[in-house]
Amino acid sequence: MKKAFMVKSVVLAMVMAGGISSAMAATSGSSSTVQGGTVEFKGSVVDAACAVTADTTNQVVNMGQVKLSAFTGKDSVANQKTPFTIKLADCDTTIASQASVTFDGNAAAGEAGVLDNTSGAGNAAGVGIQIYDKDGSALDLGTASQAVTLIDGDNTLNFSADYYQTADTATAGSVDTTATFNVTYQ
Repeated sequence: MKKAFMVKSVVLAMVMAGGISSAMAATSGSSSTVQGGTVEFKGSVVDAACAVTADTTNQVVNMGQVKLSAFTGKDSVANQKTPFTIKLADCDTTIASQASVTFDGNAAAGEAGVLDNTSGAGNAAGVGIQIYDKDGSALDLGTASQAVTLIDGDNTLNFSADYYQTADTATAGSVDTTATFNVTYQ
């Protein structure tokens, strides 16, 4: 009797295992694969005193909102400077002891140092963006910033930006512009 019970238990266990296995196979058979997207990898190899960190290579500076009444006329600023940084990593001062940054982009008409508003429809007409050096002096596009003395390791270069009225009349709307930058080591 004990032997018959044991045989029945083994047979029952095998049947249950087969059922579970079949259920798992049925579940596995219902899986599907869908297109998920793409992953793009970008970077560069540099032969320089430092490397620009990934978080500051392509950054967005959120300028926030400013009231139209902040402007007092052509060539006025909103007096709402927004700080941003460019970080340099793994600097070796035996290669170079100083670094400066040159910004470039589409200049507003008649304004060598002001980035033109390129946001398109619904843009704030007569308004651009001015970039400032660490001491608050305005930087012209294509002109190097003040040289910063480097230390071995990591360095942070400080800048700021402000809204700038480029025309006699400014209108409300969005402001969007892009500047490229190069770092010069000396």
